[in-house]
Amino acid sequence: MGIFLLILLQNIVFGSYIALRLYQAFFKKYNIWLVIILFLILFSSFLIVRILARTFGINIPNSIIFTTHIILGFTNYLFMFLIFTDILRLIFKLIHTPFMSYTIQMTIVLILTLITTIYGYINSHNTKVTEYSITLKKELKENVKIAAISDLHIGADMSPKRLHKEIETINNLQPDIIFIVGDIVDNNIKDLTQAHLDELKKLQAPLGTYAVIGNHDYYSTDNATIKNLLNKANINTLIDNVTYITEKGFYVIGRDSLRHTNDDGSKRQTIETLYNKIDDKTKPLIILDHVPKGLEDGKKINADIQISGHTHDGQTFPLNLIVRKMSLLSHGMLLDDGFYYIVSSGIGLWGPPVRVGTNAEVIFINVYGKNTNI
Repeated sequence: MGIFLLILLQNIVFGSYIALRLYQAFFKKYNIWLVIILFLILFSSFLIVRILARTFGINIPNSIIFTTHIILGFTNYLFMFLIFTDILRLIFKLIHTPFMSYTIQMTIVLILTLITTIYGYINSHNTKVTEYSITLKKELKENVKIAAISDLHIGADMSPKRLHKEIETINNLQPDIIFIVGDIVDNNIKDLTQAHLDELKKLQAPLGTYAVIGNHDYYSTDNATIKNLLNKANINTLIDNVTYITEKGFYVIGRDSLRHTNDDGSKRQTIETLYNKIDDKTKPLIILDHVPKGLEDGKKINADIQISGHTHDGQTFPLNLIVRKMSLLSHGMLLDDGFYYIVSSGIGLWGPPVRVGTNAEVIFINVYGKNTNI
């Protein structure tokens, strides 16, 4: 609810400001209030569609949902470019120098916004492979190749066709095991169609595919429903559970997701409870936890690796700079006394399908035990 209230406030304030500038540039022969109201409705289309779908249960076509997502991204950059040029206008006024007309200013702003949005959309679909090589302090039977992804956000922008492309990227890495680290569905479980499940079934790894769920999976359904659906795609879902990968000799703890970033974790088992389910505590241990909350839990139980997602690395500029300042790690890998803490920027996105200053990624990890050769 908090994020929706924030977007609503943003739409009212930012939207009124943008609508006023559009009126001054192109629509002065029309009634000012009519222009502002019409643009406010357009800029708020993302929220309107979400409310119609979630509150009233109205089935909205994905094409319309996708369009409102693009409008939201376009509006955000329109506001930023407009603020920048209005600051220039103020500076020119203070030094008593003529500035461009509102019409020319808005034309330039619209062009820059269009270019940025198109670039951001193309970049959001250009998935990179981020590779890490790490050596554990514990012994493995043999080295293991891990492919890890997070934040598919299956919905308006993650079609079966795009999912097919992402799965080809993963399979081409020839991993031993695949981890999916939450937010598989965006907001509506109905978006996880049979066509999506058929594509997920194509994931190829001799040791199998394991998933944990994320906060958006909880927004879309209950954990039992999504677990049953993923089972149809031959995906093993770990929800506060532990499994032992016999062939390589390591454990995986799959944590139940925090429902929200600021969740106190009371609805899931403690890391100590999960650790007590492990029979041989000398074996390497990997934690899968959608929301990255820091190093404490992993180090507490002498885990070797944690893989998380959720952050999207801030998704787009300038939000990415804020997220990087606020997070211990918004993306990448951090090594602390033998504990490898890895956060993925994810593949899909929430809201605007736009990435500026961040990348969609598949993580590929070469893991070596202290007894195996690199």
